Amino acid sequence: MERSVLRILGKRGRTTIPRPIRTELDFAPGDVLLFESDPPDRVIITRLEVVEPEEAEEPELTGDIFTQEFHKLSYSQQYRLLTALLAEFYGADN
Repeated sequence: MERSVLRILGKRGRTTIPRPIRTELDFAPGDVLLFESDPPDRVIITRLEVVEPEEAEEPELTGDIFTQEFHKLSYSQQYRLLTALLAEFYGADN
């Protein structure tokens, strides 16, 4: 597999990870990717592993309004929210 593919950055600063590289690294829709700069001219992309806890192992949480509203969401909505928060957390330093 060829490990180098040339891409041009678009006007909005967007590009696509080429299919051969996505395939080789087994990237899939919904993966959480961490982008880190490696000066002077590199970017490191790391797929973060998001582990879904067993629903039965969830501790009883009470108290704050966030926790109460969080538990009103379906399990899949909770998972998507936590994934988005994780992505936002890792992007906060940039």
